[in-house]
Amino acid sequence: MNSFSRFSFRYLLGLALMFGLMLPSLHAQGIKFGPRIAVSSAGIQPQDLMIRDQNDFDALSVKLQDASPEYQVGAFARVSLLGLYVQPEVLVSTATATYLYENMTDGSTGTAEERYFNLEVPVMAGIKFGPFRVQGGPVYRMNLAGTSDLKDIEGLGRKFSDASLGFQGGVGLDLGKKIVLDLKYETAIPTLNDEVTFLGQTHTLNQHSGQLIGSLGISF
Repeated sequence: MNSFSRFSFRYLLGLALMFGLMLPSLHAQGIKFGPRIAVSSAGIQPQDLMIRDQNDFDALSVKLQDASPEYQVGAFARVSLLGLYVQPEVLVSTATATYLYENMTDGSTGTAEERYFNLEVPVMAGIKFGPFRVQGGPVYRMNLAGTSDLKDIEGLGRKFSDASLGFQGGVGLDLGKKIVLDLKYETAIPTLNDEVTFLGQTHTLNQHSGQLIGSLGISF
């Protein structure tokens, strides 16, 4: 287990312990929980990629053709105390991207689609002003799986990032006792990069960019 994986494990364990300690007060203070769906602006920032061979001739070109928004589904909970609250969420997200490629080493061209699946655990802390909320906190993101047609290019290796930490902040609105709306901005995560390897060279293809996230939750 590498140092970041150990840190990630300790982060999740710390969250579990924190909420375990809060459980005895939940009946007294109240808790909301329920399902949540969200959509965001494109969560990746693809870069046009040109790899040259050892003679400095163009060898492989990869360019973005289309990228989808990121869709999220999962659950949230909110624990309130003295006008303040903590709101953890557990979400699975997915997004797709389509690339145009040209392999100059064998003359092949075509399109390649990729799909990404991530686990996201934001933990928001905030304050309420009537039905309005202001919040912010860390978000843990871990790659669950990824499929890539780029792997069909002979000699190309594809690596998806493992995990990273970022930050989210934004506002929320509670409509009645059931509807929970949130609008958050997630900062760019500089260490969350996806790479390709070709002709012994490793290059960043996608870098996680800042994104705007709108979500809807139903509380029980």
